[in-house]
Amino acid sequence: MRFQLLIPQSPIASESSCVVDDDAGFGIDLDMSVLCHHPSDFALSPFKPTVNPYADQNKTGLLFDICILKELDPWEHEIDKLLNHTYDPFDNCNQTIVMATKLENGKLYVLDQRDNVQCWWQCLFPKDDYHLTRGGWNRLTNGAVPECDIIETTCGKKHNNVTMDVTPNDSRYNATMFYEFVHAQTFRNDFDLSSFKNLSEMPKQERPDVHIVLIDSVSHSQFVRAMPKTRNYLLEHFEAVQFPHLNKVGINSRPNGFALLMGKIVHNSVKSPVSRGYSNDCNNICCYPLDNGEFIGHQYREANYTTLMSEDYIDPIFAAGGCRGFNNTPVDHYMRPYQLRVDYPNYTSYKLRQDIYHGMCRDSYEPQLEYLQDLLDKFPDKPKFTITWMTHLAHNDNNMLFHTDEHFYTFFKSYSKKLENAYLFVMADHGIRYGTTRFTAAGEREDNNPFLIMSLPASLRDSDELRNVLRTNSRQLISQYDVYATLVDIVTPFRPQNSSQQILHGTSLFKPLPQPRSCDRLKIPFEYCTCDYPTTNLPDDAAPGREAGDALVKAMNEVISTMMDLKNICENLTLSQDPVSVESFDTPGDVAIFKIIYKVSPGEGHFVGHVSHNSATGEISVLSSRLTRLDAYAKTAHCAPRSEFAAYCYCKKQLKNTSEISGSDAHVSNLL
Repeated sequence: MRFQLLIPQSPIASESSCVVDDDAGFGIDLDMSVLCHHPSDFALSPFKPTVNPYADQNKTGLLFDICILKELDPWEHEIDKLLNHTYDPFDNCNQTIVMATKLENGKLYVLDQRDNVQCWWQCLFPKDDYHLTRGGWNRLTNGAVPECDIIETTCGKKHNNVTMDVTPNDSRYNATMFYEFVHAQTFRNDFDLSSFKNLSEMPKQERPDVHIVLIDSVSHSQFVRAMPKTRNYLLEHFEAVQFPHLNKVGINSRPNGFALLMGKIVHNSVKSPVSRGYSNDCNNICCYPLDNGEFIGHQYREANYTTLMSEDYIDPIFAAGGCRGFNNTPVDHYMRPYQLRVDYPNYTSYKLRQDIYHGMCRDSYEPQLEYLQDLLDKFPDKPKFTITWMTHLAHNDNNMLFHTDEHFYTFFKSYSKKLENAYLFVMADHGIRYGTTRFTAAGEREDNNPFLIMSLPASLRDSDELRNVLRTNSRQLISQYDVYATLVDIVTPFRPQNSSQQILHGTSLFKPLPQPRSCDRLKIPFEYCTCDYPTTNLPDDAAPGREAGDALVKAMNEVISTMMDLKNICENLTLSQDPVSVESFDTPGDVAIFKIIYKVSPGEGHFVGHVSHNSATGEISVLSSRLTRLDAYAKTAHCAPRSEFAAYCYCKKQLKNTSEISGSDAHVSNLL
């Protein structure tokens, strides 16, 4: 069954629509009176569980085919006592790099005025996600105009005994080189901003911009705790709407990124007492091809938006786990050559990486924000679609976010005028997955509950109909598939009529959401479900704890023995002698569901998984398609840095100390 879901007189071009797959409609004939409910139907009391009023309708016979939504208290002592709200990694930081070049208004300048210094520049162009093309070195003269986004500069002292200056391509240059840097801009050669005295004289764009600002690994509660000033400004000035019940759909950034930006399911779900089971959308482990219309950036580019994408991580989101990523440049302005030159072992140097970030006492997200700002400054007359994905900032430490609140507040305030005609999606892919907070009950839920705060263009904020729909939807369970459907909904009216329609696993947040809603109906695996179900904590090692632990370890060993990138380098695992934690879900009948927290040997890796136990037959079945690791593992899994299942690996050859981990290996705990 397929259906089209429209809002009459919607501010989002009422004639536009998208095809929704059977499961997005939950495989039932939808009652439109159920879909078009009043906002008061979902009224919530803060921090109290609320049952979806449609939970008893259209049951599938599965366990937990309802969803009880429970608001977490961001200030819960269990987590708050573990956080350092005043932490700033750059306290007492002294800038060690002296800038010798600068890029200003599209022109390069030499700042080092010594007579014996010669500086050079070259363009770096994107080729694919792991290769760049160099434009060739040019002697840097003040006012040089590089016709590219990413520019590498270097300076060296002139040779006294050589008549011609030694170029950076000459092997002798390294002995004279004292400075190297990478600048970023959004190059534009068809428009001169200087000809306009103020913004009011510039050509006006009709379509609203769309901007995704994503901070990796930040839960809804952590956003409330760590960024109060930014959050308040978005709520008050942009009249933004929070979505506190966004649920991640996969263990880490990769499956959530595919859901958010491609609308794709990347992992199967097996049929079980808690799931109908569903297949993935990929023909291979890397989900190739990527260079087609499903990537949301392609759809906006097709609709003549000026597009931008930046990430600050060594591996792009679609290339994690040893995949190639995009074969072609996916957007008009792609910051990837910057990351390759600064972070990737084939292109970077230790000195450059240290100078770019630590030497300037700045976070890796700062060049990304500057890149976005440059686009906003240079393209006021063009509709824009941007993705700014910031990985390093908060990925491994909950405390890292606190010191950035003022910076993000200042960014949104400074660019408030240029963001007025825009849809803003400020969000995360998942919550924090490591550290002491993750071992708490609230921390587990926060891992599964990324933040999302969204604002409308100013021209739509007075629409009571649209705002009522958004407020209603903000109180319901949603997933990244719904966010993707929303992005598709915005761009669909502007795409060519012969464009392919997207198969959606979610529903636009601008439209009433299908009911009832549960994790399995939304294709959210049970192990990540944030719906609140009654459970009982049993004594350590209580039945079937150790038997279930053995079953989970057996499943891990099956992965290790069958994955080509693991089987010859990783040890076989056994269940540790440490106690197994057992939590029982309250279920009727013979089938019980348990959450098992256990350790493995060697390595003492800490994992959590879910199993079902049939008391009549004694059968134990593993429900988790991917077991979540609670501790970091860069050192012990150094031999499998790009494996999708690196978390399972204890390398047969262990390192003596962490300093032996190479640049390409050290990112393994971040990748997954």
